[in-house]
Amino acid sequence: MKLLIAGGGTGGHLFPGIAIVQELLSRSPSHEVLFVGTKKGMEVSLLPKFNLPLKCIHISGLKGKSWGEKLYTLFLIPLSIIQSFFIVKKMNPDVVLGVGGYASFSVLVASFFLRKKRAIQEQNLKPGLTNRLLSRIAQKIFVSFEESLSYFPSEKCIVTGNPVRKFPKSPGHSEHSRHSERSEESPFTVFIFGGSQGAHSLNRAVLDALPYLELLKDKLHVIHQTGKSDLKWVASTYFQHQWKAEVYDFLYDMEKIFSVSDYVICRAGASSVSELALLGKACLFVPYPYAAHNHQEENARTLEKKGACRVILDWQLNGHQLAKEIRYAYDHPRELEEMSKKIISFSHPYAAQAIVDQLLSF
Repeated sequence: MKLLIAGGGTGGHLFPGIAIVQELLSRSPSHEVLFVGTKKGMEVSLLPKFNLPLKCIHISGLKGKSWGEKLYTLFLIPLSIIQSFFIVKKMNPDVVLGVGGYASFSVLVASFFLRKKRAIQEQNLKPGLTNRLLSRIAQKIFVSFEESLSYFPSEKCIVTGNPVRKFPKSPGHSEHSRHSERSEESPFTVFIFGGSQGAHSLNRAVLDALPYLELLKDKLHVIHQTGKSDLKWVASTYFQHQWKAEVYDFLYDMEKIFSVSDYVICRAGASSVSELALLGKACLFVPYPYAAHNHQEENARTLEKKGACRVILDWQLNGHQLAKEIRYAYDHPRELEEMSKKIISFSHPYAAQAIVDQLLSF
């Protein structure tokens, strides 16, 4: 089978695509795959880590851009469709799968004109504009939430859950025993990350929380993924406050960090939510406030209603409030254990397998 995966830009779009490819290639290395994205997306740096091929087209988004930039993007759309046309024609894929992001629109449109089999995968509860438009020409739509069905033609939809990268431990694995067995001497590990590109407001709140957590300094082990732009500032601030923290701009081996974490503080992107659910991690979600259609808060609130996580909005975020959340987590191991158990109910450990089954039977 030849599979072309279109889209990217952020980890939230890329990681589900990578998970699908991992599952496909695990069945037979003879399958052929190709990603199509842009030079500005993180696919340029991420996909080589997985030894996956990438072709780039020229396209960008419209949201948050000036009128001049929007006009330029509108000019790029036909160009990107032409570029996509030649990429699709040359590869001659059996199926084209859009995973969201700017590139997926142009590639799926080109695939429509070339009469290729077309599918899209939606990670979030509330779909973005690109996938809503593409749903009209897609033949299959893989959704992560039952609630997403109302946004798409129901006869095309298949609820699979959101596929996540392969982790060494078995599906449904939970670390909740870390909470019940934690001793006074062992450190309480807090993992903080703001998505694949970092989150400045979250980084700032964490640093502002340090003075309020002084009494727990020797009992906390902090691992912090900051994004590239905030790395030096965050690392130097920890040093100034004499905190021993592990600080990284980006982490590729997330499974190792998740496995030692007692509590995770992060954005509520679909991939993060899916991975935390799969591994049964107690967490505090701080949804990105400018996500399209507020989909991150929608993701987080769905879990919060079932007691599977805690949520604090970005406008509520400050050092004092975040310190209270961390102290609460440290002082209530049984609550964290219950949270870990409940979040597993939102996991879909076989999502990638279900999607690959559908693609192979297309």
